[in-house]
Amino acid sequence: MKLKLIINGPESPEDYKLLKSTISTVASLRKTAVLRFTSERLVIVSTPTSTASSSSILYADKGQLWCTIPRDVFSSYEVVSARDLNTITMECSCDVLQNIFKKYDKSISLGNEGIMTIKLQSMPEWNTNVLSNVDSKNPASSGSKVNPVCALGVTFEEVISTDIDANTAVKMGGVIGSGSTKTISHSFKVPTRLLFRAQDAKIQEPMINYTQLMMYRLPSPRGEWGRGFASFIRRIERYSNVHNIKLSGNKFWQNNDGRVSDHEFKIVVNELDWYLEICWNGPLDAMVPPQGADEEPADPPAVQPEVNDEVQVEETHEQSLFIEESFASENLNSADSGPNGDEDSGKAEVSVRGPDVPSKHEVVIRTKDWKVCSKLYEAFEEIVLAISYDESCVFHCTLPRGNIEDQDGERPREHGQVIYYMARARKI
Repeated sequence: MKLKLIINGPESPEDYKLLKSTISTVASLRKTAVLRFTSERLVIVSTPTSTASSSSILYADKGQLWCTIPRDVFSSYEVVSARDLNTITMECSCDVLQNIFKKYDKSISLGNEGIMTIKLQSMPEWNTNVLSNVDSKNPASSGSKVNPVCALGVTFEEVISTDIDANTAVKMGGVIGSGSTKTISHSFKVPTRLLFRAQDAKIQEPMINYTQLMMYRLPSPRGEWGRGFASFIRRIERYSNVHNIKLSGNKFWQNNDGRVSDHEFKIVVNELDWYLEICWNGPLDAMVPPQGADEEPADPPAVQPEVNDEVQVEETHEQSLFIEESFASENLNSADSGPNGDEDSGKAEVSVRGPDVPSKHEVVIRTKDWKVCSKLYEAFEEIVLAISYDESCVFHCTLPRGNIEDQDGERPREHGQVIYYMARARKI
C-alpha cells in the first residue's frame, strides 16, 4: 500500500483553490471525515455520525457530505493498493488538515513557491500502544481486528528573509541594510485510521428518486443576485426555536407577465400556531425532468442526481430584488411575535397567487441541514438544489476549473463537486 500526493499551489491556483475550499468546508461542518483515494479521484465523506472508531458506517437518515476531487488537481497522484480501483480508505481529523492548509496558504501568500507533499506513513509505535490498551481492557478481544493507525506525513518548505544589522553587514562585505534568506522545512503527521475492506464497502453514496423531482439552478453567489439569495437562505437562522422547515417549489402552468419566472421557491415554517413563508422573488432557473408532474413511471428508478451543464440560465435584470415574508394561521393565538419574540414576523399577509394551480415539489428537512447549505452556498460557484417530493433534498455544488487542450480539441476539465444529501425530517 502506497500513497503519495504533490500539491503545487502557486503553479495551479484554481486546483489549489478547489482543494483548499473543500477541506475548509468539511472542517467547518464536521470534526472527522473519511478519505477515499482511488485511481481516478479523492472522495471525502463526512456525516454527523463519523467518528474515529473501529466502525465507520454512514447512516442514510443523517445529512451526508460527499466531496469529489479529480486526480489532476494534484501535480503528482500515486496510489497503490491491492483493493479494487486501487482504493485506500482512511479516517482522519478535519481540523488538523485545515490547520496545515492554512499554514501552507500563508506561505504562498508571502510569495513562496514551494510544493506540499503528502505521504502515507506506517507508524508501528502508535499501533503498539493501541493493541496494549485493548488487551489490558479486554483480554478476550486480543484476537479481534483493530484498525491500523497510520499517519499522513505532510511536508513543505518556506523561504523567509532575515534582516541583519549594519555592523554584521560591513563585516560580511555587504551593503548596510541588506538581508539574507533562510529555508524552513515544515513537517506534520496527521493521525489516520485505515478502514478494512468490509468497512469501506458499507460507505455508499445515497441515491435520489427521480419520480417527482424538481431541480433548481440557484443564482451564482458572485453574480448579480448572489447577495440577495445568500440573505434569503440565511433568513431562517434568526428563528432559533425552529427545528424543521419545508422547502416548497411550485411550477405554475399559466404564464403571468408580472411574475419574474413561472417557478416559485419558498421556505415554510409550520409549527404549533405559527406559520411563516419566506419567498424568493428573484430569478430562478428550473430544470424539469422529462416526465410530467402528474406522470409517474411504473418502476421509478433510484439514481444519483446529475447536473445538466447545458441548461441555459435565463437572466432577468429588470426586476427589483426583495424578499417577502408572509404570516398567517387559522388558529392564531399570538399575532405579534414568532417563537422567539420577533415582532416583525406578523406584519405581512399571505399573498394570493392567482387562479393558476401550481405543481408542488416539497420536502420537510431539519433546520440545521439548511444551515449547512448556507455555508456551502457561499463557498462555491455553481449550485443546484434538487427536491424529491416528500423524500429527500440534495444541495449540489461545483467549482469550474477551466479548460484543457488535447488531441480532440479543447474541453472543460472535470469539476470538483460537493454534494450534501438530506433525508426528510418527517412526512408532509
